[in-house]
Amino acid sequence: MKRPLPDAVMAATGVAVWLSACGLLTWVVRAYDGAIVHSAAYFWAYGGAILLFGLCSDHYADEVRPDQTPRWVGALLLLLGTWVLYYQIDHRAFVGWRYDLYLWWLALGLLPLGTVCLYQNSRFRRPQPPRRPRSSLYNASVSLLLCFAPLLAATPLYLAVLRPVTVDAITPIGEAEGGRFIGHVPGDPAAHPLGLYFFADDDRWYYYDVRDGAPVAYRDPFDPT
Repeated sequence: MKRPLPDAVMAATGVAVWLSACGLLTWVVRAYDGAIVHSAAYFWAYGGAILLFGLCSDHYADEVRPDQTPRWVGALLLLLGTWVLYYQIDHRAFVGWRYDLYLWWLALGLLPLGTVCLYQNSRFRRPQPPRRPRSSLYNASVSLLLCFAPLLAATPLYLAVLRPVTVDAITPIGEAEGGRFIGHVPGDPAAHPLGLYFFADDDRWYYYDVRDGAPVAYRDPFDPT
């Protein structure tokens, strides 16, 4: 029987992936001023909750089936799925779905899970010998890997494919040369799905598309003149 990795190795791997994914996401929030992701706090808290439950939960009892999934894992996964669905509906992200990093993350996460499910229910599956019960810390580490490894892969892939422009890469020129960065504004979601960077120079306002950094003529909805 193939021996599973020790709990310490799995925990270290899961924590490393969690910290790397959340650290990269935090940088994206700051570099793009929330244009791509508004906050990474949820992922920091979610990963911490998984790890905390794994450390505090008891090991499997002898009468529990080794392949039985702990209830708290299902609850956390349900919480994550519900939050993502709420986010999509609340922000109407389906208008510019290919610019939504969360959908990239879900796609990369569901692809391997779907492959495993298809294999387990296929006629090509080889019978597996009974495995020993694994500790809750081991299962929590697996949950960290399943949740944050796709996020760690999706974030650089998203940036490499779409190539959005960071705030620091915007250099106002001409009349806007003295402009200073004010913040990110949503703009027209159909024309600018990632929104606009807002620069101001006294009473003059300048806008740049987050996708390519191009100047945009944007009319203030509160002052149409």
